[in-house]
Amino acid sequence: LQVDLWQPSSPFYIAEGTVIDVRVPRNTSRSLLPYLQQANIQYTVLISDLQKAIENQTGSRSRRNRRSLSEYNYEAYHSLEEIQDWMHHLNETHSDLVHMFSVGKSYEGRPLFVLKLGKRSRPYKKAVWMDCGIHAREWIGPAFCQWFVKDALQTYQTDPVMRKMLTQLYFYIMPVFNVDGYHFSWTHDRFWRKTRSKNTRFPCHGVDANRNWKVKWCGKSGATLVP
Repeated sequence: LQVDLWQPSSPFYIAEGTVIDVRVPRNTSRSLLPYLQQANIQYTVLISDLQKAIENQTGSRSRRNRRSLSEYNYEAYHSLEEIQDWMHHLNETHSDLVHMFSVGKSYEGRPLFVLKLGKRSRPYKKAVWMDCGIHAREWIGPAFCQWFVKDALQTYQTDPVMRKMLTQLYFYIMPVFNVDGYHFSWTHDRFWRKTRSKNTRFPCHGVDANRNWKVKWCGKSGATLVP
């Protein structure tokens, strides 16, 4: 039986007494559940119909397509195109606090957009970098970055703490770091995690983008840059 391990992040962390979350195809569950019962392993079905749950995540598009601060639905997930349209809209309507620019292009040629958030109070200021969406299927990341920008713009005039931060600092915010993978998770495979680059040594696509950082290099949670 093959399962998709959701928690913990690696089989290396599984030991006796460990609680694990796995995803199994519908047909596989018919074989897996009797096996668990026979082995006296306790289990709980957390999501009985995952496909239906996925469809609910990408629900009413008419609500999501509204892009103004007052109408844009920050409690729904948005496609890459919708997020980039939202960024363009803020760049046009909040030019006193927002500047949108590109830091390059992805493997598949998509622009890598960043929002520079802050008051142009002096030429040089300390800065905070914030990126979301390294893992394509974790849609809550880009949703958080959008929420932070919304909250900062809406409270700038009324919250002295926010006003001070945006006056003294610049926030460089990249709502979708892994643009190719995020787009792929919307159009082809909801559970796609990696980038979409190709490697001549391996038949599979992509790498786990956060393995580029110099922390826990080649640890048990995953080998660095292995597709």
